Amino acid sequence: MRFMGLDFGDKTIGVSVSSPSGKVAIGITTLARQNEAALRPSLKALKEIIRQYDITNIVLGYPKHLDGRDSPRCQKTLVFKDKLNRYFKSIPVELWDERLSTRAVSRVFEGTRDRFDKHVDEMAAVYILQGFLDNLENNKRSENEMENDKSPMFENAGEDNTIVLYDDEGNEIAMQILSSRQEGDATYVLVAEEDEEHSEVMHFKLIDDGDDDTIFELVDEEHEDFDRVFELFEDDYKALGIEIDEIEM
Repeated sequence: MRFMGLDFGDKTIGVSVSSPSGKVAIGITTLARQNEAALRPSLKALKEIIRQYDITNIVLGYPKHLDGRDSPRCQKTLVFKDKLNRYFKSIPVELWDERLSTRAVSRVFEGTRDRFDKHVDEMAAVYILQGFLDNLENNKRSENEMENDKSPMFENAGEDNTIVLYDDEGNEIAMQILSSRQEGDATYVLVAEEDEEHSEVMHFKLIDDGDDDTIFELVDEEHEDFDRVFELFEDDYKALGIEIDEIEM
């Protein structure tokens, strides 16, 4: 299965898709809505994205209040869900509580929101879908009785868009995903160490090992993909306010 995540707003729709491995959400675009009442142009644009990425399922952010009550936008979101169901009859649409996703976006982008006008909705869609994928992965691991698996490859921490990696000695390192990009068949993520105020950011290349696990391969200056990946995330560095000397070379 391949998922598409949507952050539905009055003026825009942020769009993300899951990586081929199904473990990471990737920002695709932000669709501008010229007329709040007219959804057909947006549906046509989403149809092309669904075709391009072979989408099988849609995850739609459901904007509840932090206390769990439905917000005024919930009803509009339900109307949009109904439109999606009617327009894409063969594709299931699932609502996902986006409260934690919205808070995570605000935390990552704090102080730089004036530079994020073009990206914030897309990144909100990334956080919505990543939360859904994390939950899906955690449920799968529980069903397979793998909660205590400490593979040095990959483990989801869920809920706050973090991953847990392991060093060569088996020590846990919590990393927060700041952004993710896809180029061809390759998926790359930009991460920073969780709870470290001045931690360096790093790039990783995601590699499917064919055994339902994902290897995070460090892309440093000695890696053959480094120059290309550095350019791939250039806009993200600027948006996040990341200085070049903060990037692990």
